[in-house]
This record gives sequence, C-alpha cells and structure tokens, in this order.
Amino acid sequence: MNKVIIVGGGAAGMMAAISASKEGKKACILEKNEKLGKKLFITGKGRCNITNACPADEFLTHVVTNPRFLYSTFSQFNNEDMMDYLEEIGLPIKTERGQRVFPVSDKSSDVIRTLERVLKDRHVQVHLKQQVCDLWIEDNEIRGIFLSGGEKVEADVVI
Repeated sequence: MNKVIIVGGGAAGMMAAISASKEGKKACILEKNEKLGKKLFITGKGRCNITNACPADEFLTHVVTNPRFLYSTFSQFNNEDMMDYLEEIGLPIKTERGQRVFPVSDKSSDVIRTLERVLKDRHVQVHLKQQVCDLWIEDNEIRGIFLSGGEKVEADVVI
C-alpha cells in the first residue's frame, strides 16, 4: 500500500507529507484544527520567522539544550536547505537583522499557502477536523490510527 499518515498539519507535518510524497508514498495529513499551519500563522507576530540565516554550525551553538541531538538531522536538512527549498517552491524570503528569515511579503499566510500548494501538486490528501486518538497496533506492528469517533484508518507508516 505504501500509505503514510501524518498526524498534524503544522510545519513539520506538511514537510513530512511533502517528503513522503517525493518518495512515491501516498501521503495523508490528519489535522485536528480547521486549517493547516495554525501555529505557523502566528509565528513572528504573523510575519513567520522561518529560520535564522547564520551558518548551520553556528546555528546549533544557539540551541540551549543538547544541540548534539540535532547534528544528524542537520546533516540531512539544515536551515540553509530550508531557505533554498522555500525559494525553490516559489516563496521569496528575506533576511533581517539578527539573521532572522521572513517571507518577503511579511505574511505567514504566504508560507502556509505555498506549502499547501506543494501538498496539492504532490496529491497529498489533507483531512481537517480529524482528531487522532490512538495508534492501531496488531501483532506488535502499526496498522494505522484510530480517529476520535472510533474509525480505523489503515496505513503502512504513521508519523
């Protein structure tokens, strides 16, 4: 089946769905809210402080607790990769004082809209107002999830 369910449609969930779809998986986001990126919408006072443009090795020095935890992740996809990716998918960005990165428009909604467009282009299914309440596990393997209404949704992978 190669179906991947992503629980949550925030920034990480949207990026996970995009990544899974690039790998040829059938990706599906289940989001409990009425729209994707609800918290992303309010970041940076509505402007969306995307990341910081300092070099990746310097970026990690600003992580307060256990920056080593992020080393392997940053070796795969770091802040510089994120900036390149956003521009590649059509979101112009700018760098301000303190190396803070924002969309040129200063609107977090443009970040969300850009990611939503990529989800649509990649045929990722998005289901809003869907509360996931538990994992569906049989024989010590994940089979999918349970929605709050008790409905089972089958998947090969749950993120």
